[in-house]
Amino acid sequence: MLAKSAVELVNRCYEETNSLMSLEILKESFIAFVFGNYQEEYVLRYDLENFYEHLDQLRLTNCRRDFDKAVEEWYMVQYGCDTKEANFHDILFTLVKEAIVEHQSQNRMELIRDVTKVLTLPNGFISRWQNGHMNDQSLPTYFKYLMKLGLRSNDDIETLVDMWLVEYPNAFDKKQQQLFANPPRRGRPNNVELALLVEKASQFKPEMTSQEKERLRKIYYYHRKTLTIREMIEKFKNYISSKNKTDDSQVG
Repeated sequence: MLAKSAVELVNRCYEETNSLMSLEILKESFIAFVFGNYQEEYVLRYDLENFYEHLDQLRLTNCRRDFDKAVEEWYMVQYGCDTKEANFHDILFTLVKEAIVEHQSQNRMELIRDVTKVLTLPNGFISRWQNGHMNDQSLPTYFKYLMKLGLRSNDDIETLVDMWLVEYPNAFDKKQQQLFANPPRRGRPNNVELALLVEKASQFKPEMTSQEKERLRKIYYYHRKTLTIREMIEKFKNYISSKNKTDDSQVG
């Protein structure tokens, strides 16, 4: 079946890949597709001279410029913008957390690998997505969905993981991973979370007085619903700093 527009032809090219693909790689793949599979399909029905007339009708005359423009127009239709900056949906950050809980990733490279598994293996996120899209469960539609969420290439997965790690720098800590797997229940403190807070506090204050330990527990119970572990540690550091200044002034 002949394409009626250059954008339609780009879509056919993309649907043959069934994978994440950056804009630049898609541009290269599109040229190869048109003068490969599509040309062979066309010449079987018509002839080579008509093939080039057909490309003229699709406004694919100037090979590099026109072909790149067609890919960029398709990209705008699918993704909504041509920005190169990451713009990820919250769904993706949740999937990163699920990946580290399921695979217990030990470092950044393992987490990137495990997130890729969750996103691309048939029994991962694809399966859940297909259950909610009974009318069209095709892989090309799934990867277009990932594109709308902000994932266009494997490089974007790395960026996603790095952005998530900024929020959770202790993500590879075993206790933190336990916390991801068993988050605090509403209205009740989480012993794993409190233990992690105490452990992080002891790294800069190995020997705490009973008063300091009590202050740390109060910080946790008062702020566990609104602050992260890192923010509670900063609040405790401020308390220790203020306490030391007070002691120094009394000695003076």
